[in-house]
Parts: sequence; C-alpha cells; structure tokens
Amino acid sequence: MIRNRNFVLLWVAQWISAAGDTFSFLALAVRIDSLYSDPGGSAKALGAVMIAYTLPVLLLGIFAGTIVDRQDRKLVMVLSDVVRALLAPGYLLLRSAADLPLAIAFAFMLAAFSVFFYPARTALIPSIVGKDELMSANGWMQLGQTIARLSGPILAGIVVGRWGTDIAFLVDSASFLTSAVLLLGISGVATRAFQANEQVATAWRSLKEGVRYILTSRLLQSITIGIALAMFGIGAIDVLFVPFLRDAFGVAPGALGGVQAAQGFGMLVGGLLLGALGKLLKPRVVAVASMILLALGIALFGGAPGYTAALICIPLVGFALPPLNASLQTMLQAGVPEKMLGRASAVMEMAISLATVISMGSAGFLGALIGIRRTYFAGGVLVFLGAVALGLLLPKAYSPAAAEQQSLPLETAPAD
Repeated sequence: MIRNRNFVLLWVAQWISAAGDTFSFLALAVRIDSLYSDPGGSAKALGAVMIAYTLPVLLLGIFAGTIVDRQDRKLVMVLSDVVRALLAPGYLLLRSAADLPLAIAFAFMLAAFSVFFYPARTALIPSIVGKDELMSANGWMQLGQTIARLSGPILAGIVVGRWGTDIAFLVDSASFLTSAVLLLGISGVATRAFQANEQVATAWRSLKEGVRYILTSRLLQSITIGIALAMFGIGAIDVLFVPFLRDAFGVAPGALGGVQAAQGFGMLVGGLLLGALGKLLKPRVVAVASMILLALGIALFGGAPGYTAALICIPLVGFALPPLNASLQTMLQAGVPEKMLGRASAVMEMAISLATVISMGSAGFLGALIGIRRTYFAGGVLVFLGAVALGLLLPKAYSPAAAEQQSLPLETAPAD
C-alpha cells in the first residue's frame, strides 16, 4: 500500500484530521470545565455538546450518503474539510457559561459536515486500491485512526498545557486545511460514481432508491446488525471505565490512562497485522472471529480480579476492533454497487452512532441495576450473539450470486 501514492495521501490526510480533532475535544472539555464552578454543571454542559456531535449522523446520514453518490467524492471530502476548518475556530467565542449554545451549535455543524466526509472516504477507497487490496487498505485506515487516537491526546495535552485552549482550536482548523490540500493531490482515479456526461436521477429519486436498497439488501442489513451489536458492548466499556476501576479495584481515575493505553496497544497490533496480512484473509471469517474475540475481551475485562488482570484483558478488545471494522467495510465496498456506496456507508455510520448512544445511555442504568461486572458480561454475551448472527447471515448475503441478486437496477434520468 505504501507504493500507492493516492492511498498514502488519503491515509495521511485522515491521520492529520483525526489527530487534529483530539485537540478540539480536549480543549473544549477543558474550556467548558473552566466555566463552571459546579462539576455537575460542567458534566451536563459536556453532555449537551456530545449529543450535538451525535445528532447529525442520525438526522442527516442517508441524505449525506445520497449527495456522496451523486457528486465527486473527492470534492465532497475537500469541501467538508474546508468548511470544518472555518467552523473549528468558532469555539474561541466560548468565554462564559452563557455561551454554551454557541458551543452546541458549532459542535452540531462540525459533526454535520463530518457526516459527508466519512461515507465519501469509504466510497472512494475502492477507486484507489484494487479489489484484492481492500482488506489491507481498510486495515491501514484503521491503523491510522489508532495512531491518531494514541498520539493526538498526548500532543493536544502538551499544546493545551503550554499555550492554552485557543491554540488547540486553531491547530484543529489547520489540520482540516492540511487534509484538504493532501486530498487535492489524489489524481488518476474515478472519484465519482457517475460519468460527467451521464444523466442521473433527481435527488429525491436517488434518496428513495437508497431507502429501497437498504430495505432489501441482506448484505447491508447483516453488516448493520453486526456493527450495531459490537457497539452495544463497546459503549458499555467506555461509560463504565472510571466507576469500574474505582469500585472494583480501588484505583484512582488517573489509572484510566493505563487501561486506555493498553487498549490502544491492542488496536495498534491488530491494525498492523491486518494491514500486512489483509490479502490473505477472508473478510467474512475475520468479521465473525473478531466479534468473538471482542465478546471474550469484554467479558474477561468485566471479570478481571484485579487492575493488573484488567490491563492484560483489555488489549484483546483493542486487538479485535480494527479487523472487525475493516472486514465489515471491505464487505460493504466489495458487495454493494459502486453507485450505492455512499448511501450504504452512511447507513453503517448511522447504525454505529445509534447503537453507541443507546449503549452509553443504558450502560449507567444497567450498571446501577445489576452491577458493573454483570453489565460487562451482558455486553460480551450480546456481542457474541452478534457474531453468531453474522455467522448465519453472511454466507447467504456475502457471495457473488447474492450480491448480483441484491443489486437493484439504478434509476437514471430519462434521456431528452
């Protein structure tokens, strides 16, 4: 993959943009916390901002996917980066608690343009790499996100600590502009689903066509079920990390950094192996095996007898995530018609977001009702059931014959 200039540009652009996002997230959390003397008020404000980040995926996903399938996908990504670069400095206006509505508004708008970016990226990858390289390409993309997740917070912490939150917001803006410039360098490949001289259906007809495909595609439904069930389990881990470490092991909240680092290490190893061995692996097998490992990791983490044991178990969760995400994306890219990829990818993003919101919202309630350990075990069982469902559904949905059968004829505008 390193010899593919277009892929390297896309990979670096994603890493820079994702790392830049961590600057804004950390700086915004620090800025909001400094505006409230009451920790409860700060938590509520941060919660409102997080909801604003989540809503656009649910409200705009299918519409964004329709636009991605009708327009030049590289151009959609570049414009999304440029607009987000202009929006990111808006957080500089947050000077008092009374300015919270501004933070919510800018969070919503930033997330709204991200909704266009990610389906366009997923739909563009098959144009950049060969079909036999899709698994490796998606593995490298997952690895890039992992590196950003590990390096971004460290760099952001240094910047915020030394120069303050204002500089961090500007760094995020600069990361979007850098990403846009790199994406402009992608050339020599088809970046749109339709030819320039090809007449296409109206936006409304394209939207209805996408909904019809979503309702009939067994492959898309199988992938959506798999990723949603996986996120149900992962959401529980994210929400209950700190109380679990405190109540089960009696360690300070700062110990969360060690757990996150251990999980990040597992993700790094998983991404590296997948990037190197992707051509040799079958996406369907990887998806099911990864969900089984993820289920096992969540259950073992919840049952860990001590902090050291938890540090040993949590890398298994991290290790399973890159292969799971990459295999599901590969099946999506290989099994969905090119002219439907934007809409199909948007549906997967919507499923991830909705499952995450539901999981995070219910995890605290379940933790109080049945205990945190049992909640983790229940999450592991749920993910395992997802693996069973994928194992039963994918053989019928992910095959050349099934793909051909599920590919609906794409409507075009009538010729004059």
